[in-house]
Amino acid sequence: MKYKAEIFDKYFFLYDKTGFSDHQVHCVIYFNNHLNVYILKKAAALLMKTIPILSRVYKDYGGDSYWEDAGFSESDLLAIVNSEDDFYRFTVSRTNEAAGPQLRICLLEQPGGDALSLILNHMVCDATGMKQCVYLLSGIYTNLMKDPDYKPNCVIDGDRGFKKILRAVNLLTKIKILRSEIEDTSTEYEFPFNKQECKTPFIAVSEIKPDVYKKIRSLCDGAHVTVNDVILTAFFRVISGLPDINGKELTVPMTADMRRYLKDKDFHALSNLTSNIVLKMIVMPEENFKQTLKKINTEMNIKKAGYPGMSVFLRLDLLFKIYPKNIYSMIENTPGSPKIGMTNAGIIDAEKLNFLDSVVLNAVICGSIKYRPYFQMCVSTFRDKMTLSVNLYGDEDDRDAVEGFFRLMEYELGSLE
Repeated sequence: MKYKAEIFDKYFFLYDKTGFSDHQVHCVIYFNNHLNVYILKKAAALLMKTIPILSRVYKDYGGDSYWEDAGFSESDLLAIVNSEDDFYRFTVSRTNEAAGPQLRICLLEQPGGDALSLILNHMVCDATGMKQCVYLLSGIYTNLMKDPDYKPNCVIDGDRGFKKILRAVNLLTKIKILRSEIEDTSTEYEFPFNKQECKTPFIAVSEIKPDVYKKIRSLCDGAHVTVNDVILTAFFRVISGLPDINGKELTVPMTADMRRYLKDKDFHALSNLTSNIVLKMIVMPEENFKQTLKKINTEMNIKKAGYPGMSVFLRLDLLFKIYPKNIYSMIENTPGSPKIGMTNAGIIDAEKLNFLDSVVLNAVICGSIKYRPYFQMCVSTFRDKMTLSVNLYGDEDDRDAVEGFFRLMEYELGSLE
């Protein structure tokens, strides 16, 4: 059976073609002991049945693309490895939208405690969708441990499009948004990566220490700002310190979860519902962290008051209506993806990520692996552990540059007072 491809399915499919990213979402979960392999395999199989889009394959026909049902065995869903090198190679790999499945899982069995890696096609969903999947997987696993005959009593296969987001805005507001100036996400500045050709993927991470995270939360409470404001402030200060940018205006798109507009936030469909909030800011060399934070917070509050991210959804919807065939090729041949960006995968809920007797020590979500010159930092939080990540197809010099960036972020966040 065929199922229509949504606008963002087609849009994110082109990310790889246009050389922006490999359009995958990654999640790694660390445990204090060992998972039950038999139950995990069974849980993975039930997850695929509960969310049918995960078992479908993508047929690319430009504007007429669609999804089609396909069947997979347990061996297609779960790989088991015993070495960290094999586990890492899996983690930086990708799904194949044309061959499926759209979710791949790998279990690392090791004496000190297992780890689980999940890769989800970004066409299918965003970071929130990844969280919905891992929560459901853990719930199925827990129920199977209690009752081997357990089966979920629902099928999550609802409307995956973003029309439901557009319904949150009345016609006059839509017209006002469409008549407003289009925010340019491009920038002439680039992160200082190596220029030599290299196609080796890597995921670099930096864990913010719990005492620093505590300081961040304390600052937020006292200054009435968000954790995202603080991380974005550090990001602007570090990137603005690059030699080519110092003292000049920097444009940074910040990913926004458009589910904020939904009254019903229950999990009815696995969707990609992200847009961008574009910030333009000049960080002067002499200003301190709190001065930059005040500017960031003021700008973010202005953005939040004016239907942030809605412009992208409205314009894409309109363009696909007017040019249902040509818009696909227009997007494919139009550069302009942001060269420097930030995304926040948010908090991974420890109460919802529950594998019964196997305690989750940490969980990290990060976005797609970018192609140079594109650079994006992702942040995710589990309990009191905040993790920064940068994913890239690059070389050791690029990894060193990213590690240097992390040290500067750690410095900024460690000197908030």
